Amino acid sequence: MRHDREDTTAQETALREARDAAATVLAELAAEAKSLAKAYAGRTARIPDGSALAGLVDAARRAEEAVDLAAHDLATARGEDA
Repeated sequence: MRHDREDTTAQETALREARDAAATVLAELAAEAKSLAKAYAGRTARIPDGSALAGLVDAARRAEEAVDLAAHDLATARGEDA
């Protein structure tokens, strides 16, 4: 490795972990949305509670921000214009 280059291993790991976490949240969000869609389509007497879906939407937004920040940190460590 060149001495004038920063070791980006930590930033690469952080980005990979942020992407994995975002993928997990998005999978949970998709499953919850599918479950709610089935409940609404079934026209059940009970209206499903959408709070879990709302919480997952917020979690997905936070996960997206974490990915963006990790990507920015990696680009900065590589000396790229972010």
